[in-house]
Amino acid sequence: MGLTGEDVIEILTPEAASVGRARRLVAKTVSESGHEEMVDAATLLVSEVVTNSLLHAGTEIRLLCRLNSDGVRVEVSDRSPLMPSIRHYDTDATTGRGLALVAALASAWGIDCEQDGKTLWFELGDGDSGDGAGVAGEVVAGAPAATVEAFDVHLPDAAPTLLRVTIEHGDALLRELALLALGGELDDALPQGWQLPQFDVSPILMAAEAAEGQAKADLDLHLPAGADSASTERMRLVDHADALAREGRLLAAPALPEVAVCRHWLYTQIAEQAAGFPPQAWELPKQLPASRVAAELPADQVDRLHRASAATVVADDANRIILVNEAAGQLLGWTPEALAGQRLTVLVPPDLREAHLAGFSRLLVTGTPRILGRSVQVPALRRDGSPVEVSLTIEQLAGNGGRRVFWAELVPMTEP
Repeated sequence: MGLTGEDVIEILTPEAASVGRARRLVAKTVSESGHEEMVDAATLLVSEVVTNSLLHAGTEIRLLCRLNSDGVRVEVSDRSPLMPSIRHYDTDATTGRGLALVAALASAWGIDCEQDGKTLWFELGDGDSGDGAGVAGEVVAGAPAATVEAFDVHLPDAAPTLLRVTIEHGDALLRELALLALGGELDDALPQGWQLPQFDVSPILMAAEAAEGQAKADLDLHLPAGADSASTERMRLVDHADALAREGRLLAAPALPEVAVCRHWLYTQIAEQAAGFPPQAWELPKQLPASRVAAELPADQVDRLHRASAATVVADDANRIILVNEAAGQLLGWTPEALAGQRLTVLVPPDLREAHLAGFSRLLVTGTPRILGRSVQVPALRRDGSPVEVSLTIEQLAGNGGRRVFWAELVPMTEP
């Protein structure tokens, strides 16, 4: 640690323990400066920003805390060119709050793009403790870092939206893993000396975002030397966190099976192509078993289902159908007993399944209710393979043990 006038500077390694080091350093510096009222906000914000750098950059982090008579300025710099953005996630989301908190609590903040990465800064207090390089919420453009000793990866027939959700779900798991590990809550479940993988996901996200709106696209990545082993480390740690989520030890929901398959395909392609093997196209697997045991509805909700005159299908947060009424069975060509227990994808046309899985997974990760509570016109798949256009309305209910359950009413647009 070094001091430059009123600046306190620390170089942090890309490991979970660095979040705690950043919190302690900022809390001590701000407290000793006489700004006791700013300690809680400053430590909360630096925790969020440093955690984001750990998850999304995986590089060495430079932390600067600058004091003046009116307040404090904190800068967090990493070597990833990926620009973070505010994501409007729900209050029960397990990821995505970092910049939203910064925007809500800081008196000013911004992101400066530099030759070898970026700096996210925020200020607390009434004064301007910065150098005027940016204004609140502004991204100052610059040249991204040059890549050396890189290799190329080609991802044929990738599903861009599903790929983005796969990364987002991994981020949610790793973020919670890091924060719980800091408190010693997972000491019995993590290997000695574990650390977050130093893998920059920005090339994957930028390629997927560039293909947004396409159901399938060939994506090309340019990755630095060492990305093959780092991506494998990330896959293994996300797998480990996913298993903890299935055991109920994390708040984050476990991955849908197809998301887990996409994760393995992505990171295996990076490792294999770095070793000289040819690309393998993405292919959505056939119906997979659900990722955990079925949720249950309270008895009054079960009674409500059986009283409903509209075709109604109830699914849990493992994408499993748990209840169906007679009207839905007749509309879809199934007996209710035959549908119960199957994955919800059995009712989704094949060309829409990746979009459905991506949307469902994003709802579990972010809590964003994009289609809840409003009617949307979609095709449903009947047992004989024919589509039926329905007006679909979904509401979310509470199941047993804090599980989420989704109640869907299907109104046919034409007579079945």
